[in-house]
Amino acid sequence: MAYLRWRRFIELTSLDRPWVGELFMRKRDKPIVAAPVEKWDREYREGVYDRLARSDQRHHHRLLAAMIADRWPNPRVLEIGAGEGVLFEAFRPHAPARYVGVDFSAPAIEQGLKRLTAERAAGQVDLLLGDGRTFRSDEAFDVIVFSECVEHLGEVEDLVAHYAPNLKPDGGVGLTMWLALKPLRLWHRLKRMGSVLDEATINTPWGGGWLIAVVRPVKAAVTALAMTLAGLATVVPVDAFAAPALDLPLSIDMARAAVDACAAKGAAVSVSVVDDKGNPLVVLRAPNSPKPPIAAPRKAATAVQFDAPGSVMEPRQKADPAFAALIAAEPERLNPHAGSVPLHIDGKLVGGLAVADTTHETADACAREALAKFADKVR
Repeated sequence: MAYLRWRRFIELTSLDRPWVGELFMRKRDKPIVAAPVEKWDREYREGVYDRLARSDQRHHHRLLAAMIADRWPNPRVLEIGAGEGVLFEAFRPHAPARYVGVDFSAPAIEQGLKRLTAERAAGQVDLLLGDGRTFRSDEAFDVIVFSECVEHLGEVEDLVAHYAPNLKPDGGVGLTMWLALKPLRLWHRLKRMGSVLDEATINTPWGGGWLIAVVRPVKAAVTALAMTLAGLATVVPVDAFAAPALDLPLSIDMARAAVDACAAKGAAVSVSVVDDKGNPLVVLRAPNSPKPPIAAPRKAATAVQFDAPGSVMEPRQKADPAFAALIAAEPERLNPHAGSVPLHIDGKLVGGLAVADTTHETADACAREALAKFADKVR
């Protein structure tokens, strides 16, 4: 008990005095690594997180929802790391106009879809499978919430810039974070990006604690507003928030390299390169390809949505019923078969490349050969 009290004292002191946290932090140089999706999938299936629906586990959710609703009545909310969408229950009394939850665990999303069927049918709620580091949406929200996950999503500046286009000009970022020294580093960096609208901590009956906050990230909001006013939806701003992107010449060269790789194997194929939203940039079809170029854009878009190659997603579709159901729900858009690879520049997801209309093994080999030729530019 004495240790827990001492630890809590250090954590609370570190909120306003970061140097205290740095002084007492153990393994300060060891990075925080997110648990693999397989772990979360298993624990959601086993009911480990059923406890999150209990009242004594949702103090921080209720406080965050009240903070948000006080500034944005009937808010439009995007939650990253939503799990089963439990946070929506805290928003329910505030009548949110729209709630979209995103999580990379298929079983979590599947359970949430069942629990919030009526709200989904009314168009108030949507739960989507996606990686919080790369998820894209065309919707605008009052608040984007990161629920106990911001420490697992990479650099906080890049994360906020990624979602800046989805924030309304007066929008904010909501945060719930387990009170611990390493995650608090990210909180201090987030505070420097704008103005803190609300901040609080909650102690739990079992000795833990939560940080709850709402921040208006001024730099990200200005970037998003400038892009909207200038109509630069496809142009990356050259500033501290600029992100890498595929250009058309590189996309064409990669697609042609994949066609040539398959031609050398005696296969006439279709190839597509898509951007980071899954929109086709290039679609090529060899003259003798047996089919219209339909499958390749879908395969490339699926590689982007799940940030995974088809060679990984294809066996997962067979082994994971929840994942298979998500694919089956959008047959006109998703194709997880082998032959697709996500594309990254400087560690950022920028698009996808896919080969179709041959065997899956050949398609996968051709896609990887094409990607290898441009390894100095994209991976």
